[in-house]
Amino acid sequence: MLDEVFGQENFLATIMWDKSRKNDAKLISAGHDYILIYARSKSRLRSDGVMWRESKPGTKEIWEKYLELRAAIGENDALVEQSLQEWFRSLPKDHPSRKWSRYKRVDKYGPWRDRDISWPGGGGPTYDVLHPVTKKPCKVPERGWIYADPAEMQRQINLGAVEFRETHEDPPFRKFHLKPRSYETFDDDFEDVEDAADDELATQVRTTYLYKQSQVSVKDLRDLMGAKIFTNPKDYQELNKLFEYVSGGKQDCLVMDFFAGSGSTGHALQVANASDGGRRRFILVQLPEPLSTTKKEQKSSAKFLESMGKPLNIAELTKERLRRAGAKIREEHPDATIDTGFRVYKLATSNLKPWQPDAGDLEASILDAVDNVLPGRTEEDLLVELLLKTGIDLTLPEEKRSIAGQTVHALGGGTLMVCLGNIGANDAEALGQGMADWVDELDPVQATVYFKDAGLGADGNRAATKANLAAILRQRLGDRIAKIASI
Repeated sequence: MLDEVFGQENFLATIMWDKSRKNDAKLISAGHDYILIYARSKSRLRSDGVMWRESKPGTKEIWEKYLELRAAIGENDALVEQSLQEWFRSLPKDHPSRKWSRYKRVDKYGPWRDRDISWPGGGGPTYDVLHPVTKKPCKVPERGWIYADPAEMQRQINLGAVEFRETHEDPPFRKFHLKPRSYETFDDDFEDVEDAADDELATQVRTTYLYKQSQVSVKDLRDLMGAKIFTNPKDYQELNKLFEYVSGGKQDCLVMDFFAGSGSTGHALQVANASDGGRRRFILVQLPEPLSTTKKEQKSSAKFLESMGKPLNIAELTKERLRRAGAKIREEHPDATIDTGFRVYKLATSNLKPWQPDAGDLEASILDAVDNVLPGRTEEDLLVELLLKTGIDLTLPEEKRSIAGQTVHALGGGTLMVCLGNIGANDAEALGQGMADWVDELDPVQATVYFKDAGLGADGNRAATKANLAAILRQRLGDRIAKIASI
């Protein structure tokens, strides 16, 4: 299916997710899932030089501890170094930062470790390198120097990339920082960092194998919802890492999930935004698949929704999970400005009546078409359809005001003004002046104004209502009116 949608040429990789060992298996435990990775355009990724990388587990915590110590201690590198080493020793054995405890030295660029300065494989150059204190040649490594000539060695020394020992009796060594400097070209622990920015932590490329027990996500969801409503929910923490990886760390990315299920994707992005103040967005798609209180695998989910008076379908579980996740995040970050809100849209026919004339009674068909909005449709329904048809983002900032008894919507700071009520000729003057006043207040470069066609002239005088509104708005706003139209 994905080959048909994205093209076989855009397949990138398959990640195997080993979730658990099933001890009740008779022969072999098959407790794994697959994540298929496709690009919209693999050739575009290559031509743009895109590289996906993630921080090494544990390195972020080291850097944060270094910043904390630097802020508390100041420019005393030795004392910061001593405190950092004490912190390393205090960590539990299974802490991911312990793996990088070699980064125990500190200079103005942060934690660093030593690395070999000899020529790979042997047979390297053996020129003299003078010790800065003794002024005598340092001992040459058995394999020779890693730098091909004295000029390059001196350049690296001038950059501060070479650290000398106390005497010339031992070779110096190279520095490698936790946040690699641009001149730290290669290290056996990390990727080639020749083009790395100086503010990026050491990174790694993901492999095609992932291990994490599925019970972690099951427990997280049960604790959040107060009941076991899904047997195999996606792990929002792992999704968070994956989105961060493939988006290059962008804080304003848009993620679409066509099989929303328990809402793990939305939860993951809410957590990500809370952690760094990002503005990531998501579109979740979920059919309202019915749940039954009599089916064993659906009983707990159905009773959960029934207890809240909600319709018994999976989409309601998705929405409730997002509400509770958002509430928990706001509780955990009381001083942060975090948008955990979301809007729910349902697939429906157009709000406007199709032209389907009755050949036997054209007069009745024409009269019926005067009001072109289907019965039961609200102003909000019409506004959404208007935004979709005009290609305007549904998440555009919106304000509402009551002007002359009508609800007026201002979207995008007044670039779009919408009034979808029933407007009589006697109300046109007050409404037009009020809308013009609001546009003046918002001060957009240009404003487009929409009315409901069937709502103009609700008292029977449509032509006069249209003309009056248009004249008032154009007279007041002049060239700032881009268009006046109706739906």
